[in-house]
Amino acid sequence: MNKRESILQALSEIQQEDLNPKGGNVWAYVYDSGLREAERVAKEAHNMFMNHNGLDFTVFPSLLELENNIVAEIAELFSNDAMSVAGTFTSGGTESIILAVKAARDYASEHKPTITAPEIILPTTAHAAFHKAAHYLGINTVIVPVDNTTFKVDSYEVEKSITPNTIMLIGSSVNYSHGVSDPISELSLLAEKYEVWLHVDACIGGFLLAYYKKLGLPVIDFDFNLPGVSSLSVDLHKYAFTPKGASVILYRDKQLRKYQYYTCTNWSGYPVINTTIQSTKSGGPLAACWATLKYIGDDGYKKLAETIWQAKQEITKHFMRLDDLYILGDPEGSLLAIGSDTLDIFQLADEMKKSGWYVQVQPGDINTQPSIHLTITPVNRIDEFFQELEEAITHVKLYPRNSLKNEVALLVKDHGITSETISTLLHAAGVKADGSLPSEMASINELLHLLPHEITSEAFLYITNELFTPNKSFTKGVE
Repeated sequence: MNKRESILQALSEIQQEDLNPKGGNVWAYVYDSGLREAERVAKEAHNMFMNHNGLDFTVFPSLLELENNIVAEIAELFSNDAMSVAGTFTSGGTESIILAVKAARDYASEHKPTITAPEIILPTTAHAAFHKAAHYLGINTVIVPVDNTTFKVDSYEVEKSITPNTIMLIGSSVNYSHGVSDPISELSLLAEKYEVWLHVDACIGGFLLAYYKKLGLPVIDFDFNLPGVSSLSVDLHKYAFTPKGASVILYRDKQLRKYQYYTCTNWSGYPVINTTIQSTKSGGPLAACWATLKYIGDDGYKKLAETIWQAKQEITKHFMRLDDLYILGDPEGSLLAIGSDTLDIFQLADEMKKSGWYVQVQPGDINTQPSIHLTITPVNRIDEFFQELEEAITHVKLYPRNSLKNEVALLVKDHGITSETISTLLHAAGVKADGSLPSEMASINELLHLLPHEITSEAFLYITNELFTPNKSFTKGVE
């Protein structure tokens, strides 16, 4: 076996425990169009540009051309005046969101210099990336609860939270957890009234909703056609089915976008102008994105959107006939949150994984019920999935796991929440001393549901810090 073969074999071997991202078994994280020729074209385009460095667009003007072309095409989906919209290609939704928050912060710094403790207002359903952005950028978060039935934020509650320090409002269309859209038109009115920045997180829902609109399906107003919207993020590696990472952050105009940029000329090297968080970045994802958009095309995306819409209707009917599971809220896109009053959701997810299906657990907390998240794609094998789901439901009913609820209550009552308590609970949930997670995650997810966020956050820091440990064992025979 030559070196090339041994390297590829080693890589293939460590993939054996991964679920297959193709074919519809993974109902989160991956987006499979089923169009294999489009994937091949994207790979070829990526390889053509993988060594092009996006750091300096004067050295590689082709990357500037590709980015401007992508932004122009995507802007047309979200504005009747697309020529005035400005945008940037990024590595993903989190980068797009961080850039939008930075732009809002720097805009406020210039136009409202009296604000020294800036705040952004977030619904509880706003993506974690906004919390991450606030953490990185030194901004305070003001959290507004959503309705427990609709999972939409109440604009009245948002308005009550606005203070002289507010620099930004956030609305999702749709939110990741429950697949519903906040009342963006109402938030737009608030943004105008109080002269604050409104960002629409359309990372996972926007592209598909734009095509639902093209198909004549009912879609709420959520984009730049609402005058209060300042920026909008949309991921293309989701429902545009481009390779990761590909996202676009759009602004109403160039005057707002400039606050996103970073420049540095007061050092001894070359002048730096960064349009994104990254400096050096491969042109591969950009070219692969462009190639995918062109290969699938407008008609292709309409067909994919219609397939997803029909799949959602079929999946909804399946859940309506199940006694133990139900859909939370009234999802408008292609994401579903599944709840239960009779089943152990955590154990159900583990049973599905044993059968080769990944469904994402959303543990919830004392105020939010746990749920299972499903991301619908064109390749989901619906009948097969529900057959396995019904078998898993039967198994969970017949063989319930041992809950940690009583153990948590006793430990906390007797000892309070201490590092020793957390260590004991993690061990009871199956976490090993080296941070290794158990194959079944039900008890871990139950702890996430039962314990306060600040405690579970520390536990995850510990586990992750232990898991990422230098390891050369799998490279034997390659070097």
